[in-house]
Amino acid sequence: MGKAFIACGIMSGTSRDGIDVAVVKIDGKFPKNKIEPLHSESFEYPAPVRNLLMAQPEKLTAEHVAGLDFLLGRIFGESAARAIENAGLSPDKVDAIGSHGQTLLHFPRGRDLAGESVRSTLQVGSGAVVAKTAGITTVSDFRSADMAVGGEGAPLVPIFDYVTLRSSKHSRIALNIGGIANLTAIPKKADLGEIVAFDTGPGNCMIDTAVRMGADGNATFDRDGALARLGDADEECMQEVLSHPYFSRKPPKTTGWEEFGEAYTCTLVSSMTDRGRSLKDVVRTLTEIAGKTIADGIENFVRPKMPVDEIIVTGGGSHNTMLMGSLRRRLPEVTIEVGEAYGLSSDFKEACAFAYLAYLCLNDIPANIVSQAAGLDPAILGAIHNA
Repeated sequence: MGKAFIACGIMSGTSRDGIDVAVVKIDGKFPKNKIEPLHSESFEYPAPVRNLLMAQPEKLTAEHVAGLDFLLGRIFGESAARAIENAGLSPDKVDAIGSHGQTLLHFPRGRDLAGESVRSTLQVGSGAVVAKTAGITTVSDFRSADMAVGGEGAPLVPIFDYVTLRSSKHSRIALNIGGIANLTAIPKKADLGEIVAFDTGPGNCMIDTAVRMGADGNATFDRDGALARLGDADEECMQEVLSHPYFSRKPPKTTGWEEFGEAYTCTLVSSMTDRGRSLKDVVRTLTEIAGKTIADGIENFVRPKMPVDEIIVTGGGSHNTMLMGSLRRRLPEVTIEVGEAYGLSSDFKEACAFAYLAYLCLNDIPANIVSQAAGLDPAILGAIHNA
């Protein structure tokens, strides 16, 4: 066996609450790699940066976007360097950094521009700046190559899910509940082309927005589902959200802040508040929406293709006992556990995945397996920036 590949993954998701960094060791050959976490930690965005990221994208000027690209590149690079040092490693012992970047816009279905429908995506956090700041070769911009061959540019982690969770005995779903919830369905004994992966819809993003609004910035999320536990769901609001056209679209599909972010949530919260609903009711409603849309996505788009024995949940939503309870209530015959039961970190799985995606890019291994399963061309994901 050759020398192990050491990589650092950086993830900043839809919730825009900070940066997750993971350092991993990768042994073996694809697709039978062994991926071992060595160290992980989180870093908060400075408040002025987070406030800017929370703004509606159309309110950002070109100067803002260019500035954020370089500023976040430096912040990502500094965070990676600190995590690597805390892992007891020097930069020369790390082969690569994989940085997702912070998504500002993601329009895989196109928007009108100059008389044409143009598909686009934009993640800020310059890979070149990350590389120079940390002193380590960096792979970034993972979405563009898949979109260039006609894919949706997301979800990006299914190849990591396949390598770490495929089983000869059980059909599994890897469910990550971040700001947006996404899943990878892996039939038992699956080949790469047999998986099903897509975004189910909002995970934590609407819950977090409502909590920030109701708590006047004194809280940023519903810890352990404590608020939701005290409230009652607003059925009228639930039906309004469930009628959103995204949920009837067939996979492969992806969504994000553009559809279920602050603007959309503020409208829902105002409507519920006008009808006399309390913050507890609002948060319960949004929690039930997350649970139902995940369960519906599984029932409508996974179960027709495979049985579901186990669901492995990661992401911030895995700590929300009300959301986990909603899933177990809606899918009573399925074993639902958090990532740690399967050797995965609930909080750092996606950061580990981007470390692995950097490895795949530098070894010229196409990683857009969802698009390949849909008949699109293979694509090596990521742009390489030397230190």
